[in-house]
Amino acid sequence: MLKQILFTLLFSFSILAKAQNVSVEIGQINNGTIEINNSQNALIKAFEWTFRDGTKVTELKIEQLSNTYFLIATCAYQGKKRMAAVNLDLVGLRFMLNEDAYFKMCSAVACENCRFFMENNKIIACKCEETGTISNHCHYRSSTAITFYANFQRAIKMGEKED
Repeated sequence: MLKQILFTLLFSFSILAKAQNVSVEIGQINNGTIEINNSQNALIKAFEWTFRDGTKVTELKIEQLSNTYFLIATCAYQGKKRMAAVNLDLVGLRFMLNEDAYFKMCSAVACENCRFFMENNKIIACKCEETGTISNHCHYRSSTAITFYANFQRAIKMGEKED
């Protein structure tokens, strides 16, 4: 009887643990070089669909900021620069995008070049490079990346249909 209860608990726990940690590989470290795998077009679409306002991705890369890795998209919207970042997990040599990641956005308002501002390995604001200050010159927004993750999954499925 005790064995059956223990087996049932372990089985239930393993299902629950797998259900809570949904992730997908988007890149890897290959001979010391960070590379985005063949999902780059789907990632670009996911960023553009998440903005939903005509923002276009001009550059996409995986970058280490402090001790954390982020998928960084440099974008353009109505002639102004915009940046978006999604935190990644490094598992071995693979970069994993988790469903519970965070989507960070930095938009230039009255500044030519806004950059993310980090504290304790987390992006917490944007700052204007010209003035070197955190102010209303750069607009910062943070939210869960659930929409981004769903858009990425949708873009992958649409890409498979096109092949």
